[in-house]
Amino acid sequence: MNFDIDKQTIRDLELFPEKRNGISVLSVYSRTATIGGRELLHEVFGSPVSDLEFLENRKTGVNFFFLNDCFISLNSGQLDYIEWYLRNQRVPLKANIIDAAMDSVINKLNPDNNYNTISEGILHIIRLLNKLVLFVAEARLVHIPETLNQDFDKIQNFIENRSLKKVLKQSNDLSFTQINNLDNFFRVSGKPALREILDIVYKIDILQTLSKLMKNNGFTLPVYSSEAKPAFEVLEANHPLLSSSIPNSFTFNNDSNLCFITGPNMSGKSTFLKTMGLMIYLAHIGFPVPAKKLTISLFDGLFTTINLTDNLNMGYSHFYSEVKRVKDLVTKINIEKKLFIIFDELFRGTNVKDAYDASLIIISALAKIRNNFFFISTHILEVAETIDNKESIMFRCFESELINNHPVYDFKLKKGISKERVGLLIIKNENIIEILDEIVRKQK
Repeated sequence: MNFDIDKQTIRDLELFPEKRNGISVLSVYSRTATIGGRELLHEVFGSPVSDLEFLENRKTGVNFFFLNDCFISLNSGQLDYIEWYLRNQRVPLKANIIDAAMDSVINKLNPDNNYNTISEGILHIIRLLNKLVLFVAEARLVHIPETLNQDFDKIQNFIENRSLKKVLKQSNDLSFTQINNLDNFFRVSGKPALREILDIVYKIDILQTLSKLMKNNGFTLPVYSSEAKPAFEVLEANHPLLSSSIPNSFTFNNDSNLCFITGPNMSGKSTFLKTMGLMIYLAHIGFPVPAKKLTISLFDGLFTTINLTDNLNMGYSHFYSEVKRVKDLVTKINIEKKLFIIFDELFRGTNVKDAYDASLIIISALAKIRNNFFFISTHILEVAETIDNKESIMFRCFESELINNHPVYDFKLKKGISKERVGLLIIKNENIIEILDEIVRKQK
């Protein structure tokens, strides 16, 4: 079952880099030892699902490497050379002694780079397979998850092929007949099976990388709830892109499906909402999360509206873009079963009166919709005071403390509604009024 997400949400959560080598959440996880592992991780990272069995299997695989000392050291250069060898354009060598002898003699008389690439590529494969033999034997000394056990069976079956049995211990030198026979096997008859073995190696690379992230960074695997009612409980969650992130915890209780967040500018509302969005997304790819604990039920999709821009190509103002976004998402709610939706500063693109009225209507309606969870922040504090359905709404806030007339933030989520208005104070502290007065005086 696919997990529904759109480009706006992917941009809001900074899942992928906007430009080459840009910082993104992907970069936190993309620490594989091999290029093939990195490419597979990129594919996996962009493929969220709502399949509990699939996610539990991935989680079990990561946990296997986290709990056990079993580990295979992967050489990126070796794997890259193997991939280069398999892409070699030279026609595969023929598996007979006459052609093998001729190929060897011709190469000695007139050295051929392709022939040398083939020879070296075969040796790298043999060395990798010998390493896998030791790794599988060591891994099977402990309890292995079923999905990994199936992968190990494929490795074992491939190694036991009669074309390989006699040469597996020869990691430094091969006869000309062995070179021809193995090249024909690796690039013709045995190529699909070898491709499958390499994909398993890259999968192991990912699982080992994620387990290291748990050990070194304190990430934890999500716990999936199978209860009928949707669940979301996170303990001490951090944003992975912030070096000095302040952890926050949050739980949706059984009576509430909407969290209404208030607080002054720069107090941490947007960072908190992005962090919550990441918890949901990472859980739906089965990856460790930057939190002490996460318990979550599976949802059909995640949608955020955090950094919504004007759509000038369509002729939309910022406010109309917001209205279109709200319409699109409530339409999805009407079609799909369970969604997690996040609105940051709802209706910031219009005047205060319209924003107040629109926010009141939308939030009151969303609070009545069950089996969906909503995070909504607003800069209009009056909405929180007059909103209906308060029994199904959780009120949370971020606050600041004035020290020497400057707001100081602790970035901790608290219960209740913030009454703080520090925007004008920040403007005053930046001496903008004085600068404007000076400009006026100079004109006189």
